[in-house]
Amino acid sequence: MLDNRTASAIDLALQKHHTPVGDLYAAIRHGRMKRCFSRDTAIRWLAHFLTSHSFTRSGLKQRHPDFLVEQDHGEQVWRRGETTDAYHRAHQRCVRRLRRILARKREMGKWYQKWDSMHERYVK
Repeated sequence: MLDNRTASAIDLALQKHHTPVGDLYAAIRHGRMKRCFSRDTAIRWLAHFLTSHSFTRSGLKQRHPDFLVEQDHGEQVWRRGETTDAYHRAHQRCVRRLRRILARKREMGKWYQKWDSMHERYVK
């Protein structure tokens, strides 16, 4: 049973699926999805989806411009620019906030189980 006091949008964004090879985590947000074998990686991908969406909506640059690099054998290739410092800091903040939300959710679940058992004991 899903209780309204502990259900939130993060349950939809970070899902856990049980498979024969092990648990599979899915990060789903803003029309994008990534399946991962570890919870840590799924949290990072979810933070990436959230941060990149907010940067796109606000018009901020996520990456430095691409630049042309000459290889050893004379061929020129384009190298993708690195992420900006602002994007990196925003991504780290998002990861920390997601972890804090999940920890608070775990604590609320533990408290609710204790309260529910106490309520059952005294009501019946």
